[in-house]
Amino acid sequence: MPVRRALVLALCLALAGCSVDGLSFRTDDRLQIVNLPDRSTIEIPFELEYTFDGTLSADGIAAFGILIDWTPPPPGDSLASLLDDDPVCQGETGCPDGYLERNRITITTDTTFLMDNVPVGTDRQERRGFHEVTIVLVDAEGRRVGETAAFTRFRTPGVNA
Repeated sequence: MPVRRALVLALCLALAGCSVDGLSFRTDDRLQIVNLPDRSTIEIPFELEYTFDGTLSADGIAAFGILIDWTPPPPGDSLASLLDDDPVCQGETGCPDGYLERNRITITTDTTFLMDNVPVGTDRQERRGFHEVTIVLVDAEGRRVGETAAFTRFRTPGVNA
């Protein structure tokens, strides 16, 4: 009898499980980094180039958010929300002008970006890990629009320890 109950329970769970009807999984490749292959070693400053096969001002998209060594916020959250725990950004006025950029978070309408604010670690740190640049779409208030993102990892030559 216990085996029969286990089979009935398993069948009920399988039939009541998540449905995938109506879901459309696809890769959104409208946003692409064109001149920085994954795991490249680059000299800073570096002129990052990317393309967008879409239109700014369509579907609420106003600009690109560029994040270096940050995980982007979920759709609908502002890029400034990444600094919510930073005491400098708390209060009615939020982050002061230029503070996001000093923390390697930039909003721009250009399809090139001068990466010149990348922390350089020791040789040992640079051998162990990569930096990451992520580009997302944002609205006029700096909130992420959708899930579209382009990202790549890179190294910078380390500083002798």
